[in-house]
Amino acid sequence: MVAAVLAFPAAPASAAGTYVYTTFKGDGAADQELWVYESTNGTTFSALADTNYRGPTGVLRDPSIIKQGDRYYIAYTVQSWTTNSTHFNIATSTNLTSWTHVASVASGISNTRFVWAPEFFVDGGTIRIIASVAQTTCSACFRPYVYTAQNSTLTSWSGPAQMWGLGTNHIDTFVVRDGGTYHAFVKDETSKYIEHWTTTANLTSGWVQRAALWTAGHEGPSVLRMDDGTWRIYIDRYTNGGMWTATSRDLNTWSDITRVTCSGCRHGTVTRR
Repeated sequence: MVAAVLAFPAAPASAAGTYVYTTFKGDGAADQELWVYESTNGTTFSALADTNYRGPTGVLRDPSIIKQGDRYYIAYTVQSWTTNSTHFNIATSTNLTSWTHVASVASGISNTRFVWAPEFFVDGGTIRIIASVAQTTCSACFRPYVYTAQNSTLTSWSGPAQMWGLGTNHIDTFVVRDGGTYHAFVKDETSKYIEHWTTTANLTSGWVQRAALWTAGHEGPSVLRMDDGTWRIYIDRYTNGGMWTATSRDLNTWSDITRVTCSGCRHGTVTRR
């Protein structure tokens, strides 16, 4: 079960038509920093800022963004995909260009080898982060764990709660809720497909796989409900570069994927400005 949580006031609705996308550029040392893009349609993005922000470790990857009140927060991976890591970081900004470190959140898992792709999940007034954790004691064993904010400044977090039933060796778990159903979009690190899983129980149990989506060779899914009520997913085609997108009216049936205009963009997330 998920630990007791602290509820926060829900963020006010933003004006329609403006989206921001946080990302990084690649595996080179100079590319593992925060870039911010903006768009009026969710498919064509232009650079708003190369923030040069890399956090305390000097590496920033896979940034996930939310807006709470007049502040933006990002959670991100703190090392390259070949370097061991045992925590994820959080930073904040009021203007999307200048960022300040907020917290380093330890995995809380014994023998941690990697902590990847922390993804925000805001459910009503509760702020959570879902991170992919692998251990040194097994191979192909990435699992998703839920961490819950314990205060409004996001400086204090609960320990990990495993998302039971979601399978072994899954990374980049992104969750949205529609009515009484939780939907998880996640990369199977064995098959390299983006998978769709659902549960009506709670965030940490009852997960059932619904589909393997599109073709192998994608990762970093993120999903946003657009101003017209449809859902849009963004995925990183890491095999030959570029961000791609598809739409759905019910989170179950998706259009074909098309390329997003966002030069050099990689795994990240989109939110309303």
